[in-house]
Amino acid sequence: MKVSVIIVNYNVKYFIEVCLHSVLRAAEGIAAEVIVVDNNSTDGSCGFIRQRFPTVTLIENKDNKGFSKANNQAVAVAKGEYILFLNPDTVMPENFLRDTIAYMDAHPEAGGLGPRLIDGKGQFAPDSKKSFPSLSVAIFKTTGINKIFSKSAYINKYYAVHIDERQTAEVDVLSGCCMLVRRKAMDQAGGPFDEDYFMYCEDVDLSYRIQKAGYKNIYYPQVDLIHYKGESTRKMTLSYVRIFNEALVTFVKKHYTSGQARLFILFINAGIVLRAILGTVKRLLKVLHMPLFDALILLVALYGIKEFWVREVKNIAPIALPVVYATFPAYISLWLLSLYFNGAYDQPYRPLKVMRGMLFGTIIILAYYGLLPPEYRYSRAIIIFTGVAGTAILLGLHELLYRMGVLRFIPYDTLPRKAVIVADEKAYTDTANVLRRVNYAPELMGRVAPGGNTDAALAGLQDMKRLLYVTGVNEVIFCINGLTYSQVFERMQECGADYEYKIHLPGGQSFVGSNSSATSGDLYTIDRRYNLADFAQLRNKRMADIFLSLAFLLFSPVLLFLVKRPGTFFGRCFSVLFGRLTWVGYASGVSVTHLPAIRKGVMPPCNILPGYEPAAGVKDNINAEYARQYSAGTDISLVTRNVRYLGL
Repeated sequence: MKVSVIIVNYNVKYFIEVCLHSVLRAAEGIAAEVIVVDNNSTDGSCGFIRQRFPTVTLIENKDNKGFSKANNQAVAVAKGEYILFLNPDTVMPENFLRDTIAYMDAHPEAGGLGPRLIDGKGQFAPDSKKSFPSLSVAIFKTTGINKIFSKSAYINKYYAVHIDERQTAEVDVLSGCCMLVRRKAMDQAGGPFDEDYFMYCEDVDLSYRIQKAGYKNIYYPQVDLIHYKGESTRKMTLSYVRIFNEALVTFVKKHYTSGQARLFILFINAGIVLRAILGTVKRLLKVLHMPLFDALILLVALYGIKEFWVREVKNIAPIALPVVYATFPAYISLWLLSLYFNGAYDQPYRPLKVMRGMLFGTIIILAYYGLLPPEYRYSRAIIIFTGVAGTAILLGLHELLYRMGVLRFIPYDTLPRKAVIVADEKAYTDTANVLRRVNYAPELMGRVAPGGNTDAALAGLQDMKRLLYVTGVNEVIFCINGLTYSQVFERMQECGADYEYKIHLPGGQSFVGSNSSATSGDLYTIDRRYNLADFAQLRNKRMADIFLSLAFLLFSPVLLFLVKRPGTFFGRCFSVLFGRLTWVGYASGVSVTHLPAIRKGVMPPCNILPGYEPAAGVKDNINAEYARQYSAGTDISLVTRNVRYLGL
């Protein structure tokens, strides 16, 4: 056996489909085996792999054993002279295995080899080649300073920028997403991955041990590999920073002297704190930049109208500053909360939600105003005029700053993306039929012919770049039917990062791609989409729960005589109010692991008929339909119709 390809899978069914399809193409004519280790996926990956790729050896774990242990499970049964550790969110060209194995055969000093990585837009991924974490490298990496000086060979040494992306060269560290290792070198280096690493830095450790065993790690950019979920996908999350730096600490303790290790760990922990603070601030600003902008605008509008009303309209004494300080923050907060709960900050952006949020906010503020002591009630007119003027100003500035690129959101009336499919006529028809069944699919402009016959096509493959530019097409879908992965790679890199790219397999039900290495991979699929998976709908569900609970408690004197078992009912009111339950949940007695997670419900998503229990199949359908078509009105309607049974 020449090569064993090992892939660890966890809940990426459609990505691994394209990965395996490309691997099996590249393995044609080579003595190769493919081993997939599944870490207890819940998306149906195992059954899917068995059905679509029966020649693949599948190891099914009953729990998530982590990256290192899962790879080592496969190494234990692998028979290849070479071991290729490969991530499931990768795609390789047809010449990948042939060319990399030929290089390794011709260079016995090479213990490991890694390709040139590109992201889902065909752009070079810097984690293709890396350096060992010296003290300075670790400090610059953990603090994120290397991002600021990305071209500096010293500060950004972690990504080995002193080596050109097209230069075959010896490097310290190969990326674990695609690492071809000589079995003999790996055994002499102490075996495969160290299982002390659950995730991250196991590739650094193995690369280090290969070098210590007297072999070289080779960066080999003569072949490319798409890696959809690049390292930049995760690097700004707090969990990534923590886990990565813990793995780095493990590496330092293992391979450095105790004195060096203590100094390393001190700086690494300082880097963790700094990176966590910076990451938190960045995420908060990303989420809150629009509400903060709105708060500033409303504050200016409120202050301006207050001054105009006092000086020009009423000509009265100025409002005392303590009164302003006590009321203005409350008014601004109530308007912002109303905007938030009315969906003004949800995507896509709709001006109607801003108008509705400001209207309800103004009404709530007027009600709140009536409860204030007399000395704090200076004028309802100021509130009303601020509500009207604030609405107009917010709408105008949102539109202006969006067009200037300052505010970023998706307008409700944005034109759909335009796409072309690279395929022959039959494959185009089949692919288009699948795409029409997909949620949020782009508008199809036509077909690009992969071969020389351009009849009934917009253009041939050689003219695709010019076609995309002239027609304003945003997206290219490559149908791998009569088209090679090598051609896909060439066209992606030729057309550049201005376009989005997807790959569709013949007979497949998904379109896999990624907008850049900064995104975690995206896909179109005809699988059902659930409203309950949307944060805005979960927020609305929680608000409906709170509203219903408060309403029931308010009308408790009446409900006391209406509901069955009122004691249990009012106990459930408090449980829902404090978030332990939800009024409407999934019907019990059937599996709901494939549906979006919600709290346990007081009632199922259907009318209650005492003494009647729907069959399991009916419950499955009810649950799926509830998750798919959910709206807050659904809960309110079901609960009010069945209120008398909510204590049972």
